[in-house]
Amino acid sequence: MAATAFLLAAGLGTRLRPYTLTTPKPLLPVRGVPMLDHALAHLRAHGHEEVVVNAFWLPEQVVAWAGRQRGVTAIVEAPTILGTGGGLRNARHLLAERFCVVNGDILCDVDLTALWNEPAPAVMALRAQSNGGHTGVALREGRVVGIAGVVGESDSSLHFTGIHVLDRAVLDLVPPVGEACIVRTAYRQLVAEGRVRGLVHGGEWVDVGTVAEYERVREGARA
Repeated sequence: MAATAFLLAAGLGTRLRPYTLTTPKPLLPVRGVPMLDHALAHLRAHGHEEVVVNAFWLPEQVVAWAGRQRGVTAIVEAPTILGTGGGLRNARHLLAERFCVVNGDILCDVDLTALWNEPAPAVMALRAQSNGGHTGVALREGRVVGIAGVVGESDSSLHFTGIHVLDRAVLDLVPPVGEACIVRTAYRQLVAEGRVRGLVHGGEWVDVGTVAEYERVREGARA
């Protein structure tokens, strides 16, 4: 059965060293279990039973984790990391006609079902920001009209959470080989064509990207 969800777990985790020298970042424990367990539980809560997870850094650990889970298939990127777009392209043969993408190192309660039900080939979960620390996304009446530094209008009040729903056909817009960013390839064209929707998420969202943030949340602290 084709997978309706993709878990991003191939990053190097350089900002979380030394923790990631021996453990892939998405497998670091938070609240007593690996971060991938939280992401998988989130997907299961929204009905996603078949899931693909990618791996690059210390891939055997991610493969072993996937082997212990029901309905999870691991795909290893080699010899080089492929990025968010390239990783999806590499797993295309395993993906359903529509699927959601969730980061293995983000703790959140984004409504994946609401994203899924939006009538567009690409639907982004967005979040308010006050300091402009993330790439801004411009939203007008539910339609994404710009991504800062990439395409269209500029607005720093919202940012992309990294969580989205895509039609598999969107992957036709990713270059056929090499590393590629899904935002700077497929989204560049889709936004210009007015084919991207956005939903603003007001709940939990924690990007466990630094040592300080990891040490804050690993024993149970929340955003």
